[in-house]
Amino acid sequence: MDLGGARWHPRRVHPCPRSLTVDDLPDVVSLLEASDIAVLGHRDFTDDEVAADLRRADLETFGWYDGDGALAGYGWVTRVDTTAKVQLDAYVRPDHDDRLGPEILAAMERRGVELVGEVGHDAAVFDIGVYRGDARTRAWMAQRDFEAATLFARMRVDLGGPVAVPDPAPVAVRRSDRSETDLRVAHRIGEDAFTEHYGHVETTYASWLQRLTERGADWAEFWLAEIDGEAVGVLVGTRQFVPDDNAGYVRTLGVLPTARGRGAAKALLLAYFAAAQQAGRDAVLLHVDVANVTGALRLYESVGMRPVLEIDAWTKRTPVDSDTPA
Repeated sequence: MDLGGARWHPRRVHPCPRSLTVDDLPDVVSLLEASDIAVLGHRDFTDDEVAADLRRADLETFGWYDGDGALAGYGWVTRVDTTAKVQLDAYVRPDHDDRLGPEILAAMERRGVELVGEVGHDAAVFDIGVYRGDARTRAWMAQRDFEAATLFARMRVDLGGPVAVPDPAPVAVRRSDRSETDLRVAHRIGEDAFTEHYGHVETTYASWLQRLTERGADWAEFWLAEIDGEAVGVLVGTRQFVPDDNAGYVRTLGVLPTARGRGAAKALLLAYFAAAQQAGRDAVLLHVDVANVTGALRLYESVGMRPVLEIDAWTKRTPVDSDTPA
């Protein structure tokens, strides 16, 4: 793999980044914390999340070091399953030379083009999320010819009072026993429900399940909505925001197109809110594309959720046979 060719500051950064492992966790956490505080005023991750990334076999992580051997920049890249979609990210310590940011992005792009070429695609479709308030990284995106494609909002509902769950509910909702049958149904509904959504690419059942269980068997929970005995909706909740916010997190909420407008999504949300409250959570969070074709933002607002953070999704398409500029 060739990550060379970048034009970094010769007196402050070593010319060759190196691959990182979980042994580098303290340095990566320190850099990410400084980056988050500079933009948000607080960290927006947990140590366990970063450790999980550094252990992932499908995610390549790299560090750029200054002349004193301190981690100055961090980047990662991963191909989504065997698709042409490539996710990537880049961070530079706030007190370091800004020019390193585009250099890290260029290196991650080059590797992304290699990754999609390995599985026979003719172009890489890059995807990266950037806090709307992060002017520094937004400038890097523009410099690298990325385009802001849509806006995601982080929504929150506080669970201070009782959650009103209709009894009987208009749609039957049950918490999955995590049987293989249920998990395969959940995967299928998720794939079918998000076909029209921004950035969606098909993933195999094995890849989907691996991502939801790699942090432990209790990290993800599953709810299914049924109409006339047939599963038509799925909600996947995870513990992602428990350590920092004591909040449940809706990772996935999807309803089959043929069943939309019949209350399945709202029933799933209310069931999850009630379960989160019973588990002692203070709130529930989720992310939504504000341009979602199903009008999901209105649904979330109708159950008391409000936006607390904005994240732009930036994208770029690069042919495999092109020379990705340094």
